[in-house]
Amino acid sequence: MPALLKPGVRLMNRMTYPKKFLLFGALFAGSALSNAVILSSAAGNRVALATVVQVGFVAVTAYLGAAFYAAIMNTIRHLDAAAKRIARGNEEPVTIDSDDELGQVAQSLNKVAVALLSASAHREAVVDGAADGIVTTDEQGGIETFNPAAERIFGVPSALVIGHPLERLVPSLNVQAMADMVRESDNSEKGLRFEKSGLRMDGIEVPIEVAVTEARTGDRWRFIAIINDITERKRVAEELATARDRALEASRSKSTFLANMSHELRTPLNAIIGYSEMLLEEAEDLGQDEFGPDLQKIRSAGKHLLALINDILDLSKIEAGKMQLYIEDFEIAATVSDVGATVSPLVQQKGNTLNLEVEADIGVMKADLTKVRQALFNLLSNASKFTENGEIRLKVASRLHGERRFIEFAVSDTGIGMTPEQMDRLFESFSQADASTTRKFGGTGLGLAITKKFCEMMGGDVSVSSEMGKGSTFTILLPAEVVEEKKASPAPSASPASQVASEPTGAENAPLILVIDDDVTVHEIMTRFLTKEGFRVQTAAGGDEGIELARRLKPAAITLDVMMPGKDGWTVLSQLKADADTADIPVVVLSMVDDKGLGFSLGASEYLTKPIERSRLLTLLKKHGCATPPCTVLVVEDDAPTRTLLVKMLSKEGWEVLEAANGREGLQRLDEKRPNLILLDLMMPEMDGFQFIEAYRENEAWRGVPIVVVTAKDVTQEERDWMNGSVQR
Repeated sequence: MPALLKPGVRLMNRMTYPKKFLLFGALFAGSALSNAVILSSAAGNRVALATVVQVGFVAVTAYLGAAFYAAIMNTIRHLDAAAKRIARGNEEPVTIDSDDELGQVAQSLNKVAVALLSASAHREAVVDGAADGIVTTDEQGGIETFNPAAERIFGVPSALVIGHPLERLVPSLNVQAMADMVRESDNSEKGLRFEKSGLRMDGIEVPIEVAVTEARTGDRWRFIAIINDITERKRVAEELATARDRALEASRSKSTFLANMSHELRTPLNAIIGYSEMLLEEAEDLGQDEFGPDLQKIRSAGKHLLALINDILDLSKIEAGKMQLYIEDFEIAATVSDVGATVSPLVQQKGNTLNLEVEADIGVMKADLTKVRQALFNLLSNASKFTENGEIRLKVASRLHGERRFIEFAVSDTGIGMTPEQMDRLFESFSQADASTTRKFGGTGLGLAITKKFCEMMGGDVSVSSEMGKGSTFTILLPAEVVEEKKASPAPSASPASQVASEPTGAENAPLILVIDDDVTVHEIMTRFLTKEGFRVQTAAGGDEGIELARRLKPAAITLDVMMPGKDGWTVLSQLKADADTADIPVVVLSMVDDKGLGFSLGASEYLTKPIERSRLLTLLKKHGCATPPCTVLVVEDDAPTRTLLVKMLSKEGWEVLEAANGREGLQRLDEKRPNLILLDLMMPEMDGFQFIEAYRENEAWRGVPIVVVTAKDVTQEERDWMNGSVQR
C-alpha cells in the first residue's frame, strides 16, 4: 500500500460505513455547490474561487475513495488469509486495525475460530483418550484416521497404517460386503456390530468386536469403525461356561450321590422297620407282651429316621429342580378332615385340642394333593410341638385375588410364639427360631422350608404372624387351580371333556377291557385286536374320562398309555390304585403299536419304595398271584437282610421263593424256573436292575412275568419312562 494512502486508510478504518457514506455525500455536495456557483456567477474572482474549491473537493473525494477502497481490500485479504489458516487448524487470530463493520466481522470470525479449534481439540482429546479403537476409512476401506486405542489393540503406530486398507488389520473384513450390509440393514443409521479376529503387527490374532457406521462428509462417504478388544470378555465367558459346566456336573454328581445315599440309608431302615414289625407280630402271637413296647420304640425310631431322610431328599430334589408336581382334583373338606385325623394323635400328646373350620361349600381344588397334605401336616405338627395344653386351629376359606380364586389355610396355635428376629430366619433350611428352641423341642428345621418351597412350586406362598408368649399363625395361600409349567405337547384331537363316551364294542357277555389312550388310532387297533380275541372294549381319550369309566364299568382289565397330555398315566395309575373301587383292576401299560399287532410293555408293573409297607406288598402279591398255587416269586436283591426279610414275609403268605443276590443270578434263576412274579431291586453290584430288565426284555419266554420294582432309589422320570418302554434304546 502506498505510504501516501495510509493516513486516509486509517481514517476510513476509524469510521463506520454510515459515517463514511455521509463524508462522501458531504464532499459530493460541496463539489456540486461550488459548480453551481461557477455556473451562476459572471464575476471572474468568484468563478476562480469556486473553481479552486471544486477542484479541492474532487481531489479530497478521490483520495478518500482510494483510501476507502484500499481499506476494504486490505480487510478482505486479511479475512481470507485468516479463513485459510482456520481451515488448516492454525490458531493464529485475525488481526485487523479497523473499527468498521468488517472489523466486527473479523472479531466474530476470531470467536468462531476459537470455538471451532476448541471443539476440534476436544474431539481429538475424546478420540485420543477413548478406550475403544476408532478408525475411519474412505469408501474403498483405506484408513484415514487411527486413534491411540487402535494403536494399542493392533500394536502398530498410526503412521504405518494411514492410507493402507483396513483388511490388513482385519483380514476377514470385506469392506464392500460390509458397505452393502450397512446400507441394507434394517437400522442402517446405527450400523452393524459383529465379532472378528484382528491381526496385530507381531502376527498374533486378537478377538475384537467391530461396530461400523457409514457417514457422509460433503460429497464423500466414510466408514467409522469402533473396535473393542474382547479378549478379556472372551476369557470371562469361557470361565463362566467352564463354571456352568462344572456346576451342571456337580448337580449331576449331587443327583447321583442322593440316589445312592437314599439307597444306602433306606436299605438298612428297611431291615430295622421290617424286622421290628415281624418281631412285634410274633411277640403278640406268642403272648410275650413285655417285648412289645421296646419293639414299638425301635419301629417308631426307624420311621422317624425315615421321615428325616425323606425330608432331606425332598429338599435336595427341590433345589436341584428335580421335584415334580402331580396335579389332580380333590375335595378340600375331605382332605382337611383326613389331615386332621392323621395329626390328631400328635396333637393330643401334649394335651392340645384341634379345631377344623372349613368354609361351607368350599368345593374342589386342583393341585398336588400329596404336597398340600404334607404342607398342612408340617404346619399342624409344628404347632403341636410348640403348644402345650392349648388350642390348635386349622381354618380354611376361599379368597379372591383379582379374578383368580385362592384357598387360604390358616394354622393357629396358642403356643410359645416368636419374636420378629426369630421369624426372619424361620423358612431357611436347617434353621429354627434359635438354638435354645432346637435344644428344647428338637427337630431339623426342614419342615417349614419344604412347606414354603412346595407352596411356591404351586404358585402360592406361606406367611407367618406371631407374638411372643401368645402363639403363632401360619397362612398358606394356594391357587384353587394350580397350573403346572410343562413342556408343550401336542393336544389330542378332542379333549376328554368334549368327547361323549361310546358304547362298549364286542359281545355283551365278554370280559370288558378299558383302553385309556389319547391316540384315536390306538383305540381302533386295540378294539379290532381285542374284539377278535373275544373281549369287549371300551375306550377313553384321557385320564379323567378313563378313571370315571373304570369306576362305573368295573372292567376286567385296563390298558393304559403313560405318555398322555394333561393327566399322564402315572397320575391315572396312582388314582386308580388309591380308589377302593378300582384298586384291584389289573392295569397293563401300553408302550407301542407295531405293524404286526399290539406290543405291551411287560417291564415294571408297580413300584414300592423301601422301607416296604407290608400291607401294600401283600396287596400287590394278591393282585399278581397265580391262578393255581403254590405261586413262585423271584426275589432279586443284593442286601442279605432285606432279601431274608422278603423271603420270610413271602413264605409266610404261602409263596415259593427263589433268591438272587444280583441281576446276573436273577437271569440264571429265570433259566432254571419261570416264576409267576419278580421282585426286583434296582441298585445292585455286577448287574443292576436296569440291566436285568434289558436282558429280560430280550427273552420272549420271560416277558410275560410281571416285575414289581422294590427299591430304595429315587426313580427319576426318565428311568420310569425307560422302564415303561417309552424310550427307544
